Amino acid sequence: MNRIANHIFSSLLYLLIASCGSDVPSHTDEKDDPSAVWDKSRTVGITLYSDLSGNNPFTVSAYNETASALKKDGSHLQVLDKANVRFADPRTHPGVRIAVLAERFPIFVSTSVTNEHFMGSVQLFRKTVPQMELVPVTEECRLMKTAVEIRPGLKTEVMLASFDQTQQFTSSLPELKKAVDQSVLIIGTLRRDQLSQFRNVLSNGGLSEANSELTVVENSNGNTPYCIYLLGSKRWKFRKMTESNLQGTIRCFLLETEYLK
Repeated sequence: MNRIANHIFSSLLYLLIASCGSDVPSHTDEKDDPSAVWDKSRTVGITLYSDLSGNNPFTVSAYNETASALKKDGSHLQVLDKANVRFADPRTHPGVRIAVLAERFPIFVSTSVTNEHFMGSVQLFRKTVPQMELVPVTEECRLMKTAVEIRPGLKTEVMLASFDQTQQFTSSLPELKKAVDQSVLIIGTLRRDQLSQFRNVLSNGGLSEANSELTVVENSNGNTPYCIYLLGSKRWKFRKMTESNLQGTIRCFLLETEYLK
């Protein structure tokens, strides 16, 4: 009788352990899904300085403060969005003036032209650029692809692609698709009221949710005329945006995106 009781007790104990074990979280999903855990050693950081108004926020009074922030900025790439060049008198090039103060090398990437300005962004580098490519997509609009070393032994490419008009991103579609196919991370700004058109152009052009990742970054003021977007292959996972105030209306947007294994 005791043997039977011991057998029943052992069976019940085994069932109890087994049932408890079924509640233990499985780590299989994390192993199968490389995006489950953020690997910061594979993350590219890009800081965009902008007020997302579509106008040049970099007045003379903002030069020193912006340059000081750039010197402390440890991200891989820095972009002065809408640091427009005025070619009418008095001529101004805020990106170059700020770059000199920040001890950076500037490259201007145009998006459009007015009667007095070349509209566009200035990309800044700590040292001379070993590899870059400016791609014309319309008469005024350019895309710029740059090699980035995330860490020693891990390199990738980032493309700056900002737009002011629908025609520009329509004309850019072949270059955007090629960049996504090559796992280039694309970053830029575009008009918020053209966002749905942008999505349609991408989808109709072969860049769907199935083969690409489009992220529209939500800034604190969701009513700004322009917004920030990131576009890439499924190997890119947007992780975090940190927004801070620089001076006046200028904001710093640190975008961190992981290049998955």
